[in-house]
Amino acid sequence: MFIPWFSRPETEKKVLQVVNLSPSEDIIEKLTEVHPMKQIFWAAIIQVAVFGFMLLSFWIINGVVN
Repeated sequence: MFIPWFSRPETEKKVLQVVNLSPSEDIIEKLTEVHPMKQIFWAAIIQVAVFGFMLLSFWIINGVVN
């Protein structure tokens, strides 16, 4: 199947990044420039948010099942 807008290399790369849920290389390169303590801070925030979402999900599932 030929899709004209998909045949350009830069478009193909962007579409594959979206499909694979991968960030652009610029964002990954910027991560190395961030101070390690800032990386730890944001990792902890994300971890707490994921844990809270998990607890909320357990609570909702428990309410639906019982």
